[in-house]
Amino acid sequence: MVIEFYHYGISPPSRSVEMTLKALGLEYETKIVELFQGEQKKPEFLAINPRGKVPALVDGNLKLSESRAIAAYLCNKYAKGEKQSLYPTDPDKRVLVDMYLYITEWVFDQMMEYMNIGGIFMRGEKQKDEKLDVAKSALKFLDDQLGSRKYLAGDTLTIADFFGYTAVTFLDCLKFSGFGEFPKLVLWLGRMKALPYNEAVNGKALQDATAAIQEKLNAQK
Repeated sequence: MVIEFYHYGISPPSRSVEMTLKALGLEYETKIVELFQGEQKKPEFLAINPRGKVPALVDGNLKLSESRAIAAYLCNKYAKGEKQSLYPTDPDKRVLVDMYLYITEWVFDQMMEYMNIGGIFMRGEKQKDEKLDVAKSALKFLDDQLGSRKYLAGDTLTIADFFGYTAVTFLDCLKFSGFGEFPKLVLWLGRMKALPYNEAVNGKALQDATAAIQEKLNAQK
């Protein structure tokens, strides 16, 4: 049976899982869940993810939610040969990937605190400019952590990079122009953007997210 992948393009965690699917070269069927139409709260989706959130995944009889758990599962089950480096089996290497999976969840929370996506879409608010330093502190943390490494957990691409990348580049939706303050982060972003599946996963999705957010912001002027 083909993997069923439930997601919505504006969601960074959804795109992180899709990057994992693409990196592993897996076949999957995309099921778009229209969040702004409330499809995530319909009984048929709640039967897959009772929390009513994207992403979710169905693989045979297995129903999964929580983006990082899904990405780890896909690697554990399907990664072969050199692709095992996405989520290494060696405990000393895997623990670093796990560590950055947790860290990138914090990074995403810091981005959301500034971006105020819920407020923009649901309450007619703007981004919280007073929280810009919160977002920048997370960017500086990643910049410092990268050091001379090519990727977050070392010199090899892992699933932790996918989650960090989608969290950080979500700032593009607000036309953020401060990345130049973080040179190591910029180099890492360049490597991520050069991935052969980046454009397919993130290109149009980020364009659509930017258009939707900017439309809401412009309506408030």
